[in-house]
Amino acid sequence: MTRTVRSLLLAAALACPALVTPTLMGCQFEEHREPSLGVAVELASATLADDCASAGRGLAADAACAEGVPCPSFCRQSGVQLSVVAEAGDASVPMEVVAIELRSLDGALLSTLEARSPTVFDGETFVAWDRQIAPGARLDVRFDTSAPDWTALGGGDPWRTHGVQYRIEMRVRIDGVERLLSLEPVSREPEVVT
Repeated sequence: MTRTVRSLLLAAALACPALVTPTLMGCQFEEHREPSLGVAVELASATLADDCASAGRGLAADAACAEGVPCPSFCRQSGVQLSVVAEAGDASVPMEVVAIELRSLDGALLSTLEARSPTVFDGETFVAWDRQIAPGARLDVRFDTSAPDWTALGGGDPWRTHGVQYRIEMRVRIDGVERLLSLEPVSREPEVVT
């Protein structure tokens, strides 16, 4: 290393505050911290099916039923469910979904799924969730997701995707700290009620 390069690195190191790595282009921030609340999170289940909200299929099927009579939807919504357990603490912490990926069992990326509509089980049903984890909470959380392009994954035939095993990888950020969750094997839901 030349004297000039060493001088530049030394000057950058002196100019950068603690927890920051000096580079020739300036300071690069590296955050290494623990969340303020201990939280265990697990990807408990996944449903690989359709995207009912964007297709509008569930709403149209429900509208075809007689008024006042319960009618099952003809669309099964894709989604993921998480088990979240927080330790005792002083304050709630936020949780956000960074990414959800559908992968083959050997790790190849097949599709990226978009999360939306977070809900939490309140003991009787799933209700809207504000993405906050309270100290001591034990939560069953669900996010609806977009659906993979089954036709593309099946090489032009969406029926070829039934029975195929996949892996879901999900990155979440809890109180600013990112975590990777995974679940395998996961298969596409059948088109018929079983």
